[in-house]
Amino acid sequence: MAIEAHPLLETHRYLLTIPTAPDSEISVLLRNGFGIGDSDLEYPDMAMRALVHAPAPRGKRTNLGWPGLRSAALVEMPDEEDSIALVRIADEPVLIQNEPSYADAVRADGHQFLFQVNEEGWPVDGELEDVIDEYLWGYGSVYFYGTPGSDGIVREVVAGFIDF
Repeated sequence: MAIEAHPLLETHRYLLTIPTAPDSEISVLLRNGFGIGDSDLEYPDMAMRALVHAPAPRGKRTNLGWPGLRSAALVEMPDEEDSIALVRIADEPVLIQNEPSYADAVRADGHQFLFQVNEEGWPVDGELEDVIDEYLWGYGSVYFYGTPGSDGIVREVVAGFIDF
């Protein structure tokens, strides 16, 4: 993994990587020891971090990953009404509590919604049912934002809030 030597991995654990373009990926990290009752659940003081980096082979240092999270590849899901995606990339978020004001602080800094990671999308049956030991965000979603440069490319991604 391209981020194995990143200093943030001294305080955070790897969760997942999302391919975003032919020449970039976003890796999501979570602060060591995080619990859903902690105070760092809103922008700008989020326990989650996102690193934009060049594509690279996955690393071998499993100790840098979140405990209890098994490695599996993300795949595109069929467009079915009853299926919930683990990662949803869109122009607007799908909110659990339908409270758009949660994004006020991150939007005030000029960021726009990019994607969300929704725990309802973790596999629960079949060969991947054991991909995660426990839900991290209270069976909720984490919403990520960024600001495209003049060329339209987002080079920094920030976690906005958790909704559960």
